[in-house]
Amino acid sequence: MLIILSRSPWTKNYGSILEIAKKAVENREKVAVLLIQDACIAATVNEYCEKLAENKIEVYALKVDCEARGLTSKVSRKVGIIGYKEWVKLVMTEHEKIVSWTS
Repeated sequence: MLIILSRSPWTKNYGSILEIAKKAVENREKVAVLLIQDACIAATVNEYCEKLAENKIEVYALKVDCEARGLTSKVSRKVGIIGYKEWVKLVMTEHEKIVSWTS
């Protein structure tokens, strides 16, 4: 399952997203979170990134969105910074389910 987040972590409770991801991992699904647009802010919140990593959930942030927000140097080491080609690969070959969380 690939969970794509586009909203700032300050607009909604990211805890519910973590719970969904954890349940999928418990069901032996491969789970990753892709942070795009304002959600890239979450890539700078170590507590959030640590919780995902502890639960074997991969975290990626879109490079152009991190750059546009001046976040590149602040992104957690637990987050992979990727481009559009890698995003397409995540969607097309890495994950069977895609969840876009926009609220």
